[in-house]
Amino acid sequence: MEDIADASEYTRRTLYAYFNSRDEICLLVFIEDMVARWAEQQKAIAAADDGLSKVLAFGKSFYEFARGNPHSMRLHLYWDLKGVGRSRVSEDTFCSFEKINNELAEGLRDIFQVGVRDGSIRPDLQVDISISQYLYSLRSILNRAISAAYSFASFDADEYVEHYLDLLSRAIRNPKR
Repeated sequence: MEDIADASEYTRRTLYAYFNSRDEICLLVFIEDMVARWAEQQKAIAAADDGLSKVLAFGKSFYEFARGNPHSMRLHLYWDLKGVGRSRVSEDTFCSFEKINNELAEGLRDIFQVGVRDGSIRPDLQVDISISQYLYSLRSILNRAISAAYSFASFDADEYVEHYLDLLSRAIRNPKR
């Protein structure tokens, strides 16, 4: 909180008047990012023709957002590792997080179900398990693609993400189409 206070030119006391903790400040930034990202993803999803294309549009638009907002990927990883605890944030902040998080999950669930219904995605796919695996693996791939950290492999970030999305589409595509 001391670093945040210094950077914002407020005292720690002033920050605590508005926020419960550093976690709450981080979560509020994270929520703002999620809302902006979801708005971009919804545009990309709406432009796609079938369920499989919508799933891929979700991933591609997430990548575009992450490239423009690399701090957002760091926050995703932070919350993936740490989790969001109600005791560290106000009830209003947690409810805001829960609302956008649930909206994103429902949106992704819907596009997977569209794909199952329209035949572009395998009919035997377990949707809830698949959306969870997709989100966690996609975030890891995007983090690696935009990160300047050391990697044992050298690659073009765009090609890296495209390759991942191609693998995903091969795994979930309905083979009868």
